[in-house]
Amino acid sequence: MHHLSFLRPVILLCTVALLAACGSILRGDVVTFHEGPLPAGETIRVEALDPAKGRTLEFRRYARQVSDELRNVGYFPVADDEAAQLIAQLDYGVETGPVNVRLERNGPYAYYHFSYGRFRNPFYFGLMNRWEPEVRSTPTYIRTLSMAIVKNDMNNERLFEGRVESIGASRQMQEVMQYLITVLFSNFPGESGVTKVVTIEMD
Repeated sequence: MHHLSFLRPVILLCTVALLAACGSILRGDVVTFHEGPLPAGETIRVEALDPAKGRTLEFRRYARQVSDELRNVGYFPVADDEAAQLIAQLDYGVETGPVNVRLERNGPYAYYHFSYGRFRNPFYFGLMNRWEPEVRSTPTYIRTLSMAIVKNDMNNERLFEGRVESIGASRQMQEVMQYLITVLFSNFPGESGVTKVVTIEMD
């Protein structure tokens, strides 16, 4: 039992590491530009800036999420076939980001062995340090979401522009879009022309 007590710190360290790996954080840089009072209960329709995206089921899902946020800040979202005073133009995409390079050192780690030869104690436990550095490279991706609110008339005057950019390990937009939308609408419409960093915990 005396030798087994050495295992307790190792087990504790492994448990802490596993718990730390459970959480996931999204960091988004958001900047907005706007003029005049926003909002004032106008009707608004969500459209894709790229018509090809607007025909997809994926966009329809994102449009519903954005419509919910627009309603929460004081607009009145309407269906695609209804007249609207304003149009919310959405665009989004993913591109390859910088490679994340880090230097890791191996150790300390635990090892043990059994022996039934001339050794009296059949169980041996110890710690070994290996300080040979290992270079690990992880690709990252830049996920972006932009939205412009324009008047639905001949001039299409822009009232609001917003853009969120986030760098992470996932290139799947469906995994991060809800969080990007949350970042975009945080403190809406925000201070015009000022970039802020918003960090939220992902499920």
